Amino acid sequence: MPVTSNTSPIVALAKIGRLGLLRDLYGTVFVSPFVKAESVDRGKELGASDALEIERAIREGWIKVAKLPPKQSQNIRSLIEEARIGLGEAGTLILARNKGMMAMLDDKEARAIAKSWNLKYTSTVMILYEAFVKEFISHDELIEDLAKLAKVMWISTDVITEVIKRAKKVMK
Repeated sequence: MPVTSNTSPIVALAKIGRLGLLRDLYGTVFVSPFVKAESVDRGKELGASDALEIERAIREGWIKVAKLPPKQSQNIRSLIEEARIGLGEAGTLILARNKGMMAMLDDKEARAIAKSWNLKYTSTVMILYEAFVKEFISHDELIEDLAKLAKVMWISTDVITEVIKRAKKVMK
């Protein structure tokens, strides 16, 4: 089932060496041109190795840069003006709504909009949890990956604790 992603999930997963989990879990990941610009173009300017990994996934064809018709671009601009979210989040939300896909979002405001639009959404932490549940990674790898993730993005210790508790229940 294809999904659409904002910048932070793909960058964070690439930074911890787990970008491929998205292909394993969802097959295809659609990103807006804004997300591509933030994650690849700016990342390469900064010399970030994760940008090269994301660019490779685009070349391989499992991360696809969606073309946005003028109407969708207009909707994105309107959404940015109405809500406190960036271009990447707005593009992800519009793609998710228009293509009926789940959105990968870490931004609290963007997730609130997704919820109000009745869109399915997930976060980077929950992607790791889902990979564990589907046995793409082990319990030990989940814990290691959560620790790595906490070094590249802010995650509440309560969230990490809750995910580990859920994982232990799945193991029983």
